[in-house]
Amino acid sequence: MHDDDPHDPAPTPFGPAGDLATPHGIAAMTHLPDAGDPVPDAVLAQLPGPEVDHARTLGGFRQVSFVGGRLALHAAMRHIGAPDVPVLPDPRGTPALPGDWTASVSHKRTLAIAMVGRGPAGTLGIDLENLAPARLGIAERVLRPAEQAAIASLPPDRAWIGLLLRFSTKEAIYKALDPYVRRWVGFEEAEVTPGRDGLTDVTLHLAHAEGPFFVDARYRWLPGHVLTTVRIRRVGAPRASAPEPPAAG
Repeated sequence: MHDDDPHDPAPTPFGPAGDLATPHGIAAMTHLPDAGDPVPDAVLAQLPGPEVDHARTLGGFRQVSFVGGRLALHAAMRHIGAPDVPVLPDPRGTPALPGDWTASVSHKRTLAIAMVGRGPAGTLGIDLENLAPARLGIAERVLRPAEQAAIASLPPDRAWIGLLLRFSTKEAIYKALDPYVRRWVGFEEAEVTPGRDGLTDVTLHLAHAEGPFFVDARYRWLPGHVLTTVRIRRVGAPRASAPEPPAAG
């Protein structure tokens, strides 16, 4: 189901930008204004009171991205049937949903996206990245030696996409891992190999030897962006069925 094109020439600030059904959960998107002005009261009024109070403690783009992310999060919660209750960040910034639900939020300058799924299936991580401009200079900071060699073997016109997919997948991995490890995880603690079918192989090299974990990582293209999603669960933990897609309409 899609409500709008995230690159509509005249998007409504804080308006819906579309919904996605994925194997990991239900995602919803919200347009963000390309400015750090205070969020209007009429927009804040769409959020539960505790979230409004938290938003008022933030300024500039932090407030804009929090509000846009929460609007997307509540849309995703309604689509999947999760309790539509206030969701505040835990001490590490993760959206804390009640019961057997898990969520992750990401945003770029003009777009926020949130994904919600069932907790028994594993924790979620989501990351949204702009396709341009290319930033090949980040390679040494975010890639392991084998990943750097893989990028170096690609034609120049594919090197940036190969790097971006690895960077974005690692960002999503770290979000999904945090509820288990509760620590900062370095880029070198995961090795990522994207395939051409939207699936990504992941090998963890966790410095503290936590786990073992099962990692399911995927990516898809959106206009001007790449979206990566990850679901992680402890090996041996019970599985849960994938969410039903939202009804069309």
